Amino acid sequence: MKQTTRRLATTAMTLSLLLAGSAAFAGQEFRGGREGAPGRAMRAALARLDLTDAQELKVKELLKGEKPKYEALREEGRAARGALRTAARAESPDPATVGSAFLRVQAHRKTVRAEMESSRQKIEALLTPEQRAKLEGLREGRRAARGAAFGRGPHGRKAGGSRPPLG
Repeated sequence: MKQTTRRLATTAMTLSLLLAGSAAFAGQEFRGGREGAPGRAMRAALARLDLTDAQELKVKELLKGEKPKYEALREEGRAARGALRTAARAESPDPATVGSAFLRVQAHRKTVRAEMESSRQKIEALLTPEQRAKLEGLREGRRAARGAAFGRGPHGRKAGGSRPPLG
């Protein structure tokens, strides 16, 4: 009996804290995760490469020129995800509509990845061979750390485990 009362009290307190926290942030837009500081990792890596003043200027010009493209892509992504969310949350979701919206989101992600790769190549073209090698080392370290944080090895598989059988 005591344990049930304790669980109920703990659950009630947790819910009240959750509601209080959500009420405090109700008017604020979420800016964390993937939307938080786009390109932050690349800028941090570039800061560690000892760029010359000329290189810094060229990188800033390049990023400034690409900013409108990424803002448009961000808005397109929000619209695509919103359409998917709306289709999926409909009272009786139409599988074809949900599937179509999902495919638009996937296509948009591929477009963004391609644009990011293009921008990365443009930036790398401004670097010396030594700077490119250092950037690749930083990128590999980041990948390894990200994989380790989720209990995965450097190739994305669970550490110490083999691939699951197909089928």
